[in-house]
Amino acid sequence: MRGIAIILASVLSLPAGQAAAQAGLQIVAPARPPYIVDQDGIATGPAVELTQQLARSIRIDSTVRILPFQRAVMALDKGDTLYPALLRTPQREKRYVWIGEVYVDRAVFFTRNDRNTINSIDTARALPVISVMRGSELQSILQSLGLEQLEANATEIDNARLLQAGRIDGWFALEAVGRATWRGLDFNPVELRSGEPFALLSFWIAGSANLPADTVVKLRAAYRAMRADGRYQRIIAPLAALSAPS
Repeated sequence: MRGIAIILASVLSLPAGQAAAQAGLQIVAPARPPYIVDQDGIATGPAVELTQQLARSIRIDSTVRILPFQRAVMALDKGDTLYPALLRTPQREKRYVWIGEVYVDRAVFFTRNDRNTINSIDTARALPVISVMRGSELQSILQSLGLEQLEANATEIDNARLLQAGRIDGWFALEAVGRATWRGLDFNPVELRSGEPFALLSFWIAGSANLPADTVVKLRAAYRAMRADGRYQRIIAPLAALSAPS
């Protein structure tokens, strides 16, 4: 009973508008390994853990609902939503509030270990067929580079399987995402090589534009505290390991 009284007292001490806003906040995300992993309906992964710790710091529900990408973005647009790992782009800059950076991933060409490493646009142009995730920022990057020999597929799992089977010559993907996908399919990591990055893409914890200003301030402060005390570095260590394979 004493614990319940303490919780009620903390809620009642908040201004009415803030209490209502915090109570209504939700966290949604699509599965995007290794940042967000769907384990039988339960969200896990570094971005999930970061966001949950921030949510607990301001006493809101830390449950993360897995939704398809478009539905998750619709929820973010509608309001009162946190999104654990959204690519921060110029087009999205003013559309959302940005709480803290999760990780900067490297856009690279993957090849089999019996092929040359792709470190320049000239060596990329020599690849007969390049796969990329359909509709992604990565596809736009390749098109901006003037590469036309593209095979766009629905998932990175499709792209990994095609590369492993030798049906494509190169796979353009984020390095942590590509290596996590390869590992998840139980393919031999020795068979996969990556070259120098062609772009750096930053994943952030994003919030709806209508989040109360004081809530955003508290979330950002909690994020800075995690960076300062080492919790952030511990949580994202698996991502850094994927981008620096042994």
